[in-house]
Amino acid sequence: MDLSFIFIGSTHSLLDDFSKQKEIINLVNPEFVLSEELEDLKLEREDQFKEILEKKFISDMTSFVEVEKLVKLCSEKEIKLIGIDFHNFGFDENLQEKIKNQKELTREEEEKLNDLVEKREKYHLSKILEYKSKTKSPIIIILGCWHLRKDSLLRKRLKNYKIIAPINESGEILLEPNNKNIKYGEIISNEQ
Repeated sequence: MDLSFIFIGSTHSLLDDFSKQKEIINLVNPEFVLSEELEDLKLEREDQFKEILEKKFISDMTSFVEVEKLVKLCSEKEIKLIGIDFHNFGFDENLQEKIKNQKELTREEEEKLNDLVEKREKYHLSKILEYKSKTKSPIIIILGCWHLRKDSLLRKRLKNYKIIAPINESGEILLEPNNKNIKYGEIISNEQ
């Protein structure tokens, strides 16, 4: 089966996400890897990789340490690494502060966050479709597991994909892994 998209669910460092990413990237050897954590950055040329590796800065919301191994792997393999999100995930300074410090949000902030999540998911979809039109190879897409939940926009709108993510006994994606004995599983779309 020739897949268009291979999603890798990220736990945002609750597990060793990179080891699974490396395994799949080495297996598929794609032209493009799309990543939520790269936010709005595009690393398509050697000089762009070199600059980010020297600067060691992504944004106020993404620590370079979280993506450093992925950046180095894609650089070594000459794979284009593309961010598919907004800078700082679109969060204003107030939301950044509250989210980073896990402070309780007001109802107004919750509504703003929910609206932003919807906008982000639509943007993820538009970027995925944009890059699909640029290659015949499967695209690897690294997104937080929450964006790959059963009723997500991506799962409703895309076909011909495989999701590789931490799953529970029922085969559903774990949105919050609760221990280190998590197993990765695969979900394959039923439409080609």
